[in-house]
Amino acid sequence: MIVRRVGRFFDERLGSDAWIRAACAKIYPDHWSFYLGEFALYSFVLLVATGIWLTFIFQPTAGGAFDSVAGVTRATPVAYLMRQVHHWSAVVFVAAILVHMARIFFTAAFRKPREINWVVGISMLILASLTGFTGYSLPDDALSGTGLRIANSVLLSLPLVGGWGAALLNGGSYPGPELIPHLYTIHAYFLPVTIGALLALHLALLTYQKHTQFVPDPARVVGRRFWPDYALRTLAAFFATVAVTLILASAIEINPVADYGRYHDWTIPNPAVPDWYAAWLEGALRLGPALELRIAGHPIPAVFWPGVVLPGLVIALLVAWPWIDKRISRDDAATDVLAPATTAPWRVGVGAALIAAGLVLTLAASDDQQARALHVDVRALVNLYRGLFAFGTIAAGIAAAAIARELRVRYDERGHEAERVVALRRNAEGGFDEEETKPA
Repeated sequence: MIVRRVGRFFDERLGSDAWIRAACAKIYPDHWSFYLGEFALYSFVLLVATGIWLTFIFQPTAGGAFDSVAGVTRATPVAYLMRQVHHWSAVVFVAAILVHMARIFFTAAFRKPREINWVVGISMLILASLTGFTGYSLPDDALSGTGLRIANSVLLSLPLVGGWGAALLNGGSYPGPELIPHLYTIHAYFLPVTIGALLALHLALLTYQKHTQFVPDPARVVGRRFWPDYALRTLAAFFATVAVTLILASAIEINPVADYGRYHDWTIPNPAVPDWYAAWLEGALRLGPALELRIAGHPIPAVFWPGVVLPGLVIALLVAWPWIDKRISRDDAATDVLAPATTAPWRVGVGAALIAAGLVLTLAASDDQQARALHVDVRALVNLYRGLFAFGTIAAGIAAAAIARELRVRYDERGHEAERVVALRRNAEGGFDEEETKPA
């Protein structure tokens, strides 16, 4: 009775009954790949929840950051678990977004009218990576300090504004007294709020434009109603995300800041490798050419090319990809039907080349450790990875496009292997010869 009275109260004032019925009857996609986006959403929920808890124990000051993290971690098992869950949630969050965007890329879900949502997704991937980087930089330990010094060098390489931006962030020269407070403000306030706003925009666009589907029938929406089918499935996805993250946080230690010690200018831990989503930038810096220029009297250091130009080009390519794809395919029609990857071999080739380039750069981020383990000259590995980045990625793209082209020939539009039809034709000798024909 109380629930009915409360429901009647809101329905009489807000008309809630109508939109609740509409929301429960809404059709949601049924294919497993669509849950990749939900894993990202629930990882973000875990990030926010554990992040709020950690704000009560973290001291965002140059002198107190390391002590507040290392001390509480050693003394309080709950704080240790919360920090582990927070860090692993960040790793899962970025990974889920990346795999989700790959699914959208290879199935051409970015096509008209969903170009804006694609740009929103790329923006969230960039901001999620920045959030992760600023987060593991906050403890002011030896590992994060080394990464911040590299980031500070990249910031200084920007023409005209680099020195001003670095001085503003640090509150002077690196590491300045304002570095940790500024990173904390960016990590705890600006980036989460921006990601939350982009998530809200993403879901609003998804609701307005309806979801895409693999069934090639634009007149028929395929999926499950929100209640009860989809609601129970998404609830299971939430608990699965929480369970996997808790298992990872409990079983595998990540970023043991107490072992690294406090950051000092004269110490660099070995091995020193960032989280995987930032390792490709580290690898790019290691493979970048020693090219220094001076333009209009302003020096352009070597780190500018792999640290600024390369990621800028990659981001520009990804943001503009819906329009590039439309220009190549000459398809400007609005559609809700996903395209099998094999229908566009050139798209598969571009995607495979980007993935191969990311893998090569990620491996290059640990070339010093590989050289030590394999007892080889690190310069030989640098040259190897440079060759793989320049030519191996192109070869990977060409091979993937060729495989996709072959699969397109062998498989019909529904993605099932085409049936082999054999006809018997009488020959001149009175016997029969087999003749393969195309299926009807």
